[in-house]
Amino acid sequence: MTRRALVLCFLLGAWSAATVFMWQTAIQNFAVAESVLSSDSEGLRNALGDLSHENLRLVLRHQASEVNRLFFEGWGWIQIPLAAAVCLIAWGQPGSRLARSATGVMLAIVLVMAAYVVPETVRLGRMMDFPEGGASPEVRSAFWALHHSYSALDMIKLALGLLVLGGVWRARGRART
Repeated sequence: MTRRALVLCFLLGAWSAATVFMWQTAIQNFAVAESVLSSDSEGLRNALGDLSHENLRLVLRHQASEVNRLFFEGWGWIQIPLAAAVCLIAWGQPGSRLARSATGVMLAIVLVMAAYVVPETVRLGRMMDFPEGGASPEVRSAFWALHHSYSALDMIKLALGLLVLGGVWRARGRART
């Protein structure tokens, strides 16, 4: 296997692992908020004073949302040079039109997510955190549409990355025989 192919495999593997890690992190941030909410710690109860259960829920979910927003905004910008590097390396590999096409699509997905999907999801999410009289149905609908779009695009990106990784790995085996 060439050095380029090894670097491509490493980057695709690390990128895939980081993507799954980000999914887990987002889920766990809300799970931690729920865990704190259900805590029977006397110290926590004393620190909260007269804060109602519902207001505590709003604050903790807002905190979890803000952490997720920070992580996903940062992750989006980190993925741009990563996607560009993967794409350039794949385009330098001999013979694989599938790898070139797939990594080009991955780069396009990352650009769309970082430039539009994530910032707009963040903007709408903040409108929903502390709704004065409730966020409008249009805001909620737009938020969830973007949230689902992000999830679908991220899954497509991961699947394409794994497809390219598998192709490079299979080519390694064919080159040895």
